Amino acid sequence: MKEEKNTKNKSVDDDGRTIADMNIEGFRWFTGRKSKPHKSELYGLNITKAERRAMVKGALLAVLPILLASIGIFAAVFILTYVWLS
Repeated sequence: MKEEKNTKNKSVDDDGRTIADMNIEGFRWFTGRKSKPHKSELYGLNITKAERRAMVKGALLAVLPILLASIGIFAAVFILTYVWLS
């Protein structure tokens, strides 16, 4: 069979992304440093501590009615069971 030659040379450029961290303990090149980016860099968020607290407070206030309803239903079932079995 005749092999075809690929006339187009495709160059692969390094774009700087890390696919897998090769800094593994036990290898010669192990540095002991973690190469993970900071959380704000990882998620692209540039928020202050006050903004973060406000977001957490809003999330907790959104979950609060569901939590109170669950506790209320649990208490009602407990009271009904206690009255029924006594």
